[in-house]
Amino acid sequence: MLMISAFQITIFLALLLILVVFALVLAAKQKSNIRFLIWGAFILFVPFVGALACIINFYSNKNDIKTI
Repeated sequence: MLMISAFQITIFLALLLILVVFALVLAAKQKSNIRFLIWGAFILFVPFVGALACIINFYSNKNDIKTI
């Protein structure tokens, strides 16, 4: 039988909260208002996948050359 303690659940929820907050901060830094709202909704409705997608997107686009 699978036994999960309260401590493990607390650690998991704390890590998930840190991941979501970090992704929201990165999205707020980089995105325009409408794109931030879209990313924010994606992060809040699908927390783990949305946060990871936002973080990966932020760091993969960070090195792009910006042209005028």
